[in-house]
Amino acid sequence: MTDDELLALYGSMKEMAAAMKAREAALVTKTAALDAAIAELKQLPGTLGKQTSQYIAMGVKQSIQDDFSRPIAEAVKGPIAELSRETYHARSVMAQVAKETRYQSWTWLAVILLLGFAFGGAASYYLFVRDLNQVGDRIDAIQQQLAPAVPAQEAKPVDGRPTKGHKGH
Repeated sequence: MTDDELLALYGSMKEMAAAMKAREAALVTKTAALDAAIAELKQLPGTLGKQTSQYIAMGVKQSIQDDFSRPIAEAVKGPIAELSRETYHARSVMAQVAKETRYQSWTWLAVILLLGFAFGGAASYYLFVRDLNQVGDRIDAIQQQLAPAVPAQEAKPVDGRPTKGHKGH
């Protein structure tokens, strides 16, 4: 082999060695990344187990809540709707009763007021007018007792015109 060939062979060996070093460095980097991924994968069952357990627990809870809440909600829905209708009806009845009570209150007030006037009038007649008549009768009796007996006057002839006391009917 000639020197030129040996030099060419040496240069190509050197290039191959440099390429091999670059591949080896890339392989080491990839191996380190692969080792990190393997370490993460080794932790994955524990992490997935916790998350899966949490998801399963939440799913079981939700399933149990759904299993119990749906029938209860369905069972309560009818009575609640009926109660709502009855409440509305009761409110309207109470409003009508309140309106009638207000009217009846005014009616009773008017009746009591009229009875008050009637009893007041009867009481005033009984206590006041009746007493006044009795007082008037007593005054007449006293005047008759005090007045001297006046002789009857002789009758005068009537001149045809009615007097103040005897007007024409």
